[in-house]
Amino acid sequence: MSELTAWREMGDEQQEQRIDEIQGNCSTHRCSQCGEPAYCDISAGKSTCWCFELTKRDTSGIAPGLCLCRKCLEKLPLL
Repeated sequence: MSELTAWREMGDEQQEQRIDEIQGNCSTHRCSQCGEPAYCDISAGKSTCWCFELTKRDTSGIAPGLCLCRKCLEKLPLL
């Protein structure tokens, strides 16, 4: 929800940057599951990440410190 609120306050360039991040066109790493480009706000130097806002998923099978792309994260079972 906070991402939607922030969207309205972003300029065109910021919105384009965010779309690139979501689509994997601008990435900070490769997803540890599928190997596709992924974006992590923490890796980009921010204090929080977009994934903090999502419903919690069971990441017990993922090694600590590894990030997933949005597609792989949404495939994990909900807690």
